[in-house]
Amino acid sequence: MDSEETVKHGGFEEEFHLLLLLLLLVSRQPSGDQSDLRRQLVMAKELGVPVSRVNLVNGSTLQNVIVKEVLSDLAVFQNPLNNTRSNVAISSIVSWGAF
Repeated sequence: MDSEETVKHGGFEEEFHLLLLLLLLVSRQPSGDQSDLRRQLVMAKELGVPVSRVNLVNGSTLQNVIVKEVLSDLAVFQNPLNNTRSNVAISSIVSWGAF
């Protein structure tokens, strides 16, 4: 799909998805529970909107990535600009979202 087509035809839908993702992030409780984080990642995957930041335990940061797959203990992120994928253990995610 051409990115130009997405911008032209997905205005309201993209805003709605972004709003849902923001509500999910705001309602997130900092419990550190992996199953809670996994559920949030699954929601982000279903919405298909880019996640602005994923901060990892080792200090690395993934920026503007899309959640492509969520397994029991692993999340797969894809950078839409260059299509590179990163496999990340859910336990190594410190924080994610717009912060």
